[in-house]
Amino acid sequence: MRPFTFLAVVAYCWGARLNAQDLPPGGVRSVAPEFLSFDELTELSRTADPKGPAGQKLNRLLTTPFVENGSKEMPHRPTEDGVGPIVRTAFWNIERGLNFDLIQTALGDAAKFQRDSGYENRPDNQRAAIESQLGRIRDADILILNEVDLGMKRTDYRDVGRELAAALRMNYAYGVEFVEVDPIFDLDIEQIELPDKAAQQRLEDDLAVDRGRYRGLHGNAVLSRYPIRGARILRLPVCYDWYAKEVQGIAKLEQGKRWSAEKLFRERIVREVRHGGRIALIIDLAIPGLTTGEVTIVSAHLENKCPPACRQKQMTALLDAIRDVKNPVILAGDLNTSGSDATPTSVRNEIMKRVKDYRFWITQAVFWFSPVSIPQWAIFPVKYAHGYRDPTARHVPFVWENREAGLFQKVEKFRFSDGYAFDFRGTFERTLHGNERTLANSNQRGSKGFVPTYTFERDFGGLVGNLKLDWFFVKSFIRDPRRDDQSYRFAPHFPVTMRELNEAAEDRISDHPPMTVDLPLDTTSSLQQ
Repeated sequence: MRPFTFLAVVAYCWGARLNAQDLPPGGVRSVAPEFLSFDELTELSRTADPKGPAGQKLNRLLTTPFVENGSKEMPHRPTEDGVGPIVRTAFWNIERGLNFDLIQTALGDAAKFQRDSGYENRPDNQRAAIESQLGRIRDADILILNEVDLGMKRTDYRDVGRELAAALRMNYAYGVEFVEVDPIFDLDIEQIELPDKAAQQRLEDDLAVDRGRYRGLHGNAVLSRYPIRGARILRLPVCYDWYAKEVQGIAKLEQGKRWSAEKLFRERIVREVRHGGRIALIIDLAIPGLTTGEVTIVSAHLENKCPPACRQKQMTALLDAIRDVKNPVILAGDLNTSGSDATPTSVRNEIMKRVKDYRFWITQAVFWFSPVSIPQWAIFPVKYAHGYRDPTARHVPFVWENREAGLFQKVEKFRFSDGYAFDFRGTFERTLHGNERTLANSNQRGSKGFVPTYTFERDFGGLVGNLKLDWFFVKSFIRDPRRDDQSYRFAPHFPVTMRELNEAAEDRISDHPPMTVDLPLDTTSSLQQ
């Protein structure tokens, strides 16, 4: 891997080329770096610092956004009572796109989604919530996505973001976060033999890769009914080396020939060999009716395998990179604000991220409650759970611990070069659920803290495993993050975390629910006075 500074410079040099001159209305239809061949991916699996053509192509993939900008679809521009016309924006960590068909129908075909998810059998109150949320998310004119696959076996080699954009008739930009090069579990170039012949056949079937279709890409995407004016990738400071650390963590599996299914199972749920690292995909969109004429979208994904202090370092780098943006800004993403150095997860989710036949691998586990299936912080004293449902809560060392608080303090204190700030206001009349306090106008709050955006599958009655990992931050036309007497034009309103929609299907659509927020364009409506 090249150092962060080099990648950042390359990203911004390339991003500067994708500007208004390159992307006029209905102009450039496609911008894309060249894919790596399977032989080149194999080469990348064997070195942390690739040289030659493969290394050059890797750097280009990691610094050049894919863009398709030919949609003729008109924005929906829904209206809200008392607010007027809005730009509705959605964020969704779609868990690679594993449930692609349900994601697509939830966003664009409510009738088919009802048939495929089977939610019509739910109680009336749940059914009403699902249908309300379906209506809201279908009207989103901007869709910000994390964890989007391109050419991975686990998602049927789909170009997930591009195919969603085509189905929804939206413009599309995609930034590569990781190139997946595990020699066993992604590329299938290492031979493993099991004593059990039936298990061996299942293993071979599960690992077999279509070498002509495998691209190994995973990243962030932005879909929009508004034209794309600019696109760039910011590579964030490295908080975890996904190549060196993962290779070091391998129990020399490549050197063996005969392994138990249990051994393979345990290797599989903890191992992801990748080139790349966390990014922010930064997109400029043309918004008719907005004073500046444009809005800047930031799709961010911060590191989970690091302490909170390094996530703060990544956020600082991101804020520094967008300081001079004159447009309103919508920053959304999975910020992994779990308070730990590895976001809690479940055995099933970890397997689902890597393979298709997850049930086979689950049956190989001897101990269901393996270390990855129990959040370490679940056994911490109560003081460490202070920020459990509210990562914005104050951090008081040794009394009320919340080590994520520093990230939110950085965002709140940050000022763009034009003097504007991110909106931290929370007034009940600008929410759908009557909750107030910090960021309530941007992110849905519940009775205690925020509505979770990640739910552990075994939450022990809600005591653990309900985390607020995903966030919206909006820069509009205010200079103080909290004063209520400032403008509400393009300020966040009516946030919804769509847990009912996400859980409409028996097996959930993603391990994160989608979120929406409404941004008003009209300055004359009653709530804008």
